[in-house]
Amino acid sequence: MQSIKKLIILITLSIIILNAQELKKSKYDINKCIKITYTKEDIKKYKKLIEEGEIQGYSCAGIYYMRKGNFDEAINYFNKGKEKGSIESYAQLGSLYSSFLHDYKKAVKNYKVAANAGHGKAAHNLGVYYYKNFKYDEAYKWFMKSYKTGDLNSLLSIGLMYIDQKKYDEAIDTFKKVGELDEPRGYYELGTFYQLNKDMQDKEKGIKYYKKCYEMGYGLCASAIGEYYEEDKKDYKKAEKWYLRGSNLNYRGSLQKLGLLYSDILKDYDKAIYWYKKCYEKFNYSGCAADIGYTYQIDLKDYKKAEKWYKIGYKLGSGKAANNLGYIYNYTYKDEKKAIEWYKKAAKLGDNGAKRRLKKLGVSYE
Repeated sequence: MQSIKKLIILITLSIIILNAQELKKSKYDINKCIKITYTKEDIKKYKKLIEEGEIQGYSCAGIYYMRKGNFDEAINYFNKGKEKGSIESYAQLGSLYSSFLHDYKKAVKNYKVAANAGHGKAAHNLGVYYYKNFKYDEAYKWFMKSYKTGDLNSLLSIGLMYIDQKKYDEAIDTFKKVGELDEPRGYYELGTFYQLNKDMQDKEKGIKYYKKCYEMGYGLCASAIGEYYEEDKKDYKKAEKWYLRGSNLNYRGSLQKLGLLYSDILKDYDKAIYWYKKCYEKFNYSGCAADIGYTYQIDLKDYKKAEKWYKIGYKLGSGKAANNLGYIYNYTYKDEKKAIEWYKKAAKLGDNGAKRRLKKLGVSYE
């Protein structure tokens, strides 16, 4: 009985200590530590931040190891940050458990500590978790908490959640509010709602909101208008005009759609390649390099040029390009060994088609 009493006292003391812990926000921008690729110099820099007493250093080191796939070391640094009271470390540990280890119970536990301490992104992630699990009231609570920190993404999510619940008036009001707060994505979602929602479809009203969004400088809305003219009106000249307007507002998908228009609809493959190249040159985009390769492979049967562009796409991170190159080696060149090499490269980049082809060949992609 005495041992049980001691245990209860210890647990109570632990809870009191945790609640008494002073949680801290750092002025050091965490985005400085979020990169596509890392070097050994980066981790040295993050460890130096820790030595200098910068609490954000623990989160930076944790993110470094998380992105490298060393989750034990990442957890170690995030926990050290938590011990120092770092709000960011709680939030990042939540992301690790959610996105990589799929332990949602631990993710929610860490997110809640960060969110209740004013971390907007953690609150948003909690909203997403509850939204995906159809717990709309709980999702709304956390999205609103995030929105109050200035995160308009959460307000957009509330609008999308209303659509799922068929609360259309609330969704419309929410998207309008986002637009009125000078965020063009509010009008984009409103335009898409009127374009696609079968219960409330009004294409002209949708275009009105897309134009409003475009006037705010959002290239995606120009591209959406281009799609309307291409798919609904079959007016390809107007479609091209709007796709180019989207490109001028730095939306890379516009030039890609222009290439697809010439490739799939107008069957002018030289023009398609011209626009894909413009997309690649302007945005250094792997998807457009892969599309050039695909046009050479499928439409023009020029496998050497296809190979060249697929390799460019792969170097820019396109799993699709590597998979398609594997296909050429597999079925055109009849070189299964080389095909497997490329399928494996594609699989490492997450291409599911390559994973299926490797399985068919009896080869593990791990």
